[in-house]
Amino acid sequence: NTNNVDQLSENKMQFAGFEAHLLDRKENGNLLELKFGNQYRKDRLLSSFNLKENNTILDTPIDYQNNLTYTTNDLYFNTKYRIKVNNFGMTGNLEFHQLSNQTELIETKEQTPFYINPKLNLDWEVNNKNKLFLSYAVNTTNARIIDIYDNFVLTNFRGFNKGTNSFNQLTSSNITFNYQLGNWSDKFFANTSIVYNNYFDYFSSQSIITQNYSQSERILIKNRNAFTVFSDVNRYFKAISSNFKLDVSYTKSNYENRINNSDLREIKFTNYAYGFELRSGFQGVFNYHFGSKWTTNEIQSPINNSFTNNVSFMNLSFDLSDKFDIELENERYYFDNIDNGNNTYYFSDIELRYRLKKNKINVSLSGKNLFNTDTFKTFSISDISTSTTEFRLLPRYILLKMEYRF
Repeated sequence: NTNNVDQLSENKMQFAGFEAHLLDRKENGNLLELKFGNQYRKDRLLSSFNLKENNTILDTPIDYQNNLTYTTNDLYFNTKYRIKVNNFGMTGNLEFHQLSNQTELIETKEQTPFYINPKLNLDWEVNNKNKLFLSYAVNTTNARIIDIYDNFVLTNFRGFNKGTNSFNQLTSSNITFNYQLGNWSDKFFANTSIVYNNYFDYFSSQSIITQNYSQSERILIKNRNAFTVFSDVNRYFKAISSNFKLDVSYTKSNYENRINNSDLREIKFTNYAYGFELRSGFQGVFNYHFGSKWTTNEIQSPINNSFTNNVSFMNLSFDLSDKFDIELENERYYFDNIDNGNNTYYFSDIELRYRLKKNKINVSLSGKNLFNTDTFKTFSISDISTSTTEFRLLPRYILLKMEYRF
């Protein structure tokens, strides 16, 4: 006879910490950094889920109640030293962590792991136009209370989540390479970065999906990697006093999970993004800034899915005098995989500013949502679902403001 549910959730956190930091630059320019500190954190999670008939409680299922206290204490010491010889620099960093974890439920559980996070950076200024940077790091992180709670919590419409009910530290490594051609003030400037992440262990999920509800439990899985490359190119054109920017990026990652008691299944995620911008630098009354960006997301799993979105903008500014200026901002959003009648949105805002008295009194008139768009839909995909989210927006409005400085 259940026709209603409710859940009372409460999360309390107490935090205390201190840190001492010493920097010592040597006569030869080398830099020594030492850091010592301690962070104490105590979280308490309470959740009570009830099945009801109208306002009468019929059942309080035991596997959907939480009363967990999770205490962590991180005593750490970091040492960092930078050496620079001519145009070559090297920075070594070691982080020492002594953790103390404790959970209080029916019984008290404790854990006292010790770990070291090393990091090495190399940078080389080949010449005034070419710079290289290389970094390698190993990082260990401690699980949070949201990762370890022991029973289910209602987190969305008919969806329940559950933690691992165990202490966990996750370890990953990171390699970053960066190449810079030119300088920000040059007519031509380019920057490219490549990042590779290897997750020795990570949190994934095993889920039960039914017509009426879904349950997801965190599980610990080994070996995941992610690869990202992104680049931007800037070119200043003196003939039109404008800067052209082109940026592209590519990301590919994988992970594994379980659905409805299946074996582990591999999920591959790919993201492509590319776009351009053109920004003027006129000395006169008028300036512009416009551009467009396309983003493609792909999921490869037992069911493959993909979509491409586009965002374009055009901003215009008019500096009519020392006292009066106008700014006009325009945006267009296009969402793939949404029905044709609701996949394109236009927005326009305008602001007029008048300075009655310099640095003292300013008056402005703002117009927002000039196209009077009343709803806004977005689309997303995962390895098990596609979803559309609709937002209700404020209608068109005009706002008069006055600012007085004293």
